[in-house]
Amino acid sequence: MELAKKNVLILAIAQGLSVTTTNIGIINTGLVGFLLSPEKEYATLPLSLQFLTLALLLIPVSLLMGKYGRKIIFILGVISSLIGTLIVAYSIFEKNFLFFILGSILIGISQATQQFYRYAAADNVPDNFKSKALSYVISGGLIAAILGPELSKISYNFLTEYLYLATYLIAGLIQILNLFVLLFLKIPKQEKVVNTRRPLSEILFKKNLILAVFSAALGYALMSFIMTATPIQIVNICKLGNEINANVIQWHVIAMFAPSLFTGQLINRFGNLNLMTFGIIFYLLSIFFGTIGQTEYHFWLSLFCCGLGWNFLFVGGSDVIAKSSNPKEKPIVQGVTDFIIFGSVALSSFLGGNLLASIGWHMMLYLSLIPISLLSFYIIFLWFSKLNEAKIKI
Repeated sequence: MELAKKNVLILAIAQGLSVTTTNIGIINTGLVGFLLSPEKEYATLPLSLQFLTLALLLIPVSLLMGKYGRKIIFILGVISSLIGTLIVAYSIFEKNFLFFILGSILIGISQATQQFYRYAAADNVPDNFKSKALSYVISGGLIAAILGPELSKISYNFLTEYLYLATYLIAGLIQILNLFVLLFLKIPKQEKVVNTRRPLSEILFKKNLILAVFSAALGYALMSFIMTATPIQIVNICKLGNEINANVIQWHVIAMFAPSLFTGQLINRFGNLNLMTFGIIFYLLSIFFGTIGQTEYHFWLSLFCCGLGWNFLFVGGSDVIAKSSNPKEKPIVQGVTDFIIFGSVALSSFLGGNLLASIGWHMMLYLSLIPISLLSFYIIFLWFSKLNEAKIKI
């Protein structure tokens, strides 16, 4: 158990450092794309391709972890992120949009490995500690909440002729530190298990797993949809400036990860269904505040509620996924479910930039109500289903 707790701490730090680079990218990628892309509607294309790469590699990455172990794949992912950030910096220096896309794709490869930090923490721990271990690792993103926006604020114009170049060089240095941290990770070899492997369809079509994947996918996709467009709306359309953008994103990321310090306890006490219901409520508040005004105050409230909604939907769903399969089934189940989740994220990030340019901020937020309504109806269905009548917690 002591080794498990040490691994949770290491993975939480690694999560924070990885998400810092991701956060820097989310704050700045759309803005860099706006400067480098030949057409402004393609400004968020590199970020969308980053998420698409992440989604496409999740199943292969999970299977490779099943064969070679998690640690070596985590380390290769950090190296990919380091190279990617340096290529992005070079693309800014050369004003080359294609190199910018290449660097973003390499960062996407790294993000595909990073998604399994939370599952690695839940491995080899007692069932009553799994929810806490998973949520504690996700809470490591608080490091990103502080570092990402602050580093973006102080570095984006450090080299006045090359906006954002210094920011990506700093992001690369963070990944060197992350590599050092992961060297201390010690994941024990899995003992040979006698579990039988059930057909994948039998696992995926269980009501609780359908809800888990729907919840996690919607939670992450909506967050990506809103947050991809926000920097462009704040900086380029509302002209509120880079500092306000960084502050809004900073508090958004705090709202995303801070609840994870106690989300595990909430799951154990109230169950995932109640947690997901609160996630929906926070997303409705996010849309409400985002549509009634476009001051710093409105963006702050909208993105803060968006972060809380993400946490309750994504962590609640991830917890169910982590507990839904035996060791033999984990690589394929976790790979497929995360592919669905981050495939949705890739699509939503592309739509965020595109719809912002074509229909505007308010209409894209109103469109968000459609998937939220679908998830709400499914949760209501479960409340009145035999599953709920039998008082089975999911």
